[in-house]
Amino acid sequence: MRTHTISVTVENDRIQVTPDPLVMFKTDEACWAGTNARRFSIEFDGDGPFGSRTLAHEVATDVQTPIAKGRFKYTVVSEENPGLRLDPIIIVDEPPSSGTI
Repeated sequence: MRTHTISVTVENDRIQVTPDPLVMFKTDEACWAGTNARRFSIEFDGDGPFGSRTLAHEVATDVQTPIAKGRFKYTVVSEENPGLRLDPIIIVDEPPSSGTI
């Protein structure tokens, strides 16, 4: 299991997210980390890979484990300016098989 940190920078006129896209396995964990004091939330189309459509700042910055696999578009929304948004991607896949044939 790996833990992925998604860096989020919210500025006056833009949001930056690294990495985009994030490619992870269903056995991995992810969390968002702000690079400054500006707060943000995460909104998925549908339930998203973590079982919730919306992750408040406090939840997003805590470790999340996916419960679904697939390609998920999400939106990072500035708390200070809700009109300021960015739409990155998370791809969750099954881990490679470690068994032999």
